[in-house]
Amino acid sequence: MSPAAILEPALWAGLFAIGLAAMLTAPVRYLLPSFFCAFIGRAVRDILTDQGMSVNWATVLAATAVVLVAVLLTRRNMVSPVVLICGVLPLGAAVAMFNLIFALMQLSTAKADALNEASLALGANVGKVFVTSLAIALGLGAGLAICRLFKRDDVAEV
Repeated sequence: MSPAAILEPALWAGLFAIGLAAMLTAPVRYLLPSFFCAFIGRAVRDILTDQGMSVNWATVLAATAVVLVAVLLTRRNMVSPVVLICGVLPLGAAVAMFNLIFALMQLSTAKADALNEASLALGANVGKVFVTSLAIALGLGAGLAICRLFKRDDVAEV
């Protein structure tokens, strides 16, 4: 995978995080940390999957990187949850979530064989969303544990 193929989605993830942080009315001082958390998190995930790691484990490590970057970039005495949320959302299963909603809508009107296909699509997308959400939660927990290991008091308030 070329560096441009890794940097372009990472850049879009960072811009998405800034937009989301602004929409969530985050203070201006949290906009750049949100950008860098999302940028680095997405870049880490893409690099690790390019090297052969599974998407789920790469997502765990990327979410861990998001926490570590957030701790390094926020200068207050605690890490803002807005920075963490905006940093990990680009790692989520957004496409699977939209496919889940679409399959749920199809399920309500489907008959016969279409009902079976819609049920399978619904189950597959529920699984993807659950596993990706679990990977993000594990990564956030691992990042917070690493920070506590080094006795950083600023992550105790997250």
